[in-house]
Parts: sequence; structure tokens; C-alpha cells
Amino acid sequence: MQEQGATMPQDVTQLLQSIAEQLKLPLTAIARQAELGQLTGNPAATDLAAVRTHATAAMNLVDCYLLGLQLVREQSSLELEPVSISSTLVETAHELHGFAKQYGASLELRVAGRYEPVMAHRAGLKAALLALGYALLEGYTPSDGRLTLAVHRTPKGIVTGLYGDYEQLGSAHWHKALELHGKAPQPFGALCSGNGAGVFVAETILQAMSTRLRIGRHQRQQGLATTLQPSQQLRLV
Repeated sequence: MQEQGATMPQDVTQLLQSIAEQLKLPLTAIARQAELGQLTGNPAATDLAAVRTHATAAMNLVDCYLLGLQLVREQSSLELEPVSISSTLVETAHELHGFAKQYGASLELRVAGRYEPVMAHRAGLKAALLALGYALLEGYTPSDGRLTLAVHRTPKGIVTGLYGDYEQLGSAHWHKALELHGKAPQPFGALCSGNGAGVFVAETILQAMSTRLRIGRHQRQQGLATTLQPSQQLRLV
């Protein structure tokens, strides 16, 4: 319990407010489906698959947020471990598939080649990618084209992120969105529907792992990505 008069750090308060606002989207979708069945007098009119997908997304976003807070608290003692980036992307793509379908988005997984494990927090890395995926899919429009969850190697490390046909996305756009977090209803503009809470959750988790989100480019697509360091341990996980 906080001492009387104590306040939460501003960034944590802003993130909590963003999550609360963002949860209105899946909850509204669930409510609309329930109303449809009630108005028609036919429970079968309710799209149970859509209800399940939106409910799962809402719960996962809350779980990602809570994990982010935990990792921030433990950051000074957080121990990273070798994590299979390929397996993490496969699991993330599987969980995002139903959500992408609800928004009419084409989500492609691209893991070309073999990659050694990266140093990360296993659950944290998946949560960051999942939260990022939810945020971009909620703002999806056909002009975004195919969304790609991908990994590739650069001289600075192994880069993973989510990419689309975001031609106007640049570093200035990203830094401006960070400045507007908690101050504007749509800091990312057309990139994310609502306030893009999932993006900020992902950034919080990645910062706890001593890395950051940034604007990335991969095979003529642009998006948000992070650079991870390969494990030096000669073993697979």
C-alpha cells in the first residue's frame, strides 16, 4: 500500500491510463456482439469467435502490462537468458492470428535462416511482441498492406519487429509519439487505433531488458523493431 500523499511515477500513471482507455475497444466490440444476439432474439447471431478473440486480446494486454511493471521493478536484478527468437516469433504469430483475422489483416511470419538464441527475458520478449502486434492490428487499414512479423541479422545484433507499408513512418514520427504519450488521444495518428497503449507497453518491457523500440526497415517495409544481442553460450534452448 502506498503511503498517504505518495503518488505513482508519471510514466506509470500515463501507461495505466492508456491501458484503461485501450481496453474500451475490445470491450465495446464484445458488447456490440452481445447486443446483436439480444436484439435479434437469436443468441446464435452473436459471433462467439469474435467475442473470444477480443476477450483474449484484452486479457493478454493486461497481462503484458502487469509483466512490464514487474520487470521494471526488478530491472536492477533482472537476469537475461538465452531465448530462441524463432520459437518466440512462431508462438507470437500463432496468438495474433485470430486477432488479425478479425481486422481483415494478413499477418505473415518471416524467419529466413537459422538464428542463435538471443539474450532476453523469455516471457518479456513474447509479451512485448504480442502487445506491439495488438496495437498495430487494431489500427490496421488495407493501405497498410501485409503485416510482417520478422527477424533478420544486422552488424549490431538480431533485429525483430512488426512491419507494414507505413511509408510515412519515420524517426521524427516515433519521437513525437513518445512526447505525446498521455497528452494526445492518438499519439501515433493513423498507425494505431486509439492511444497505442500496446506500443508503450512493449517499450516499457524492452527498456527493462536494456533495449528499446525504434523505427525499423525490412525488405521494403517499415515498422517498429528492437535489436537483441546474440547469446554467447554454445547451447540451444
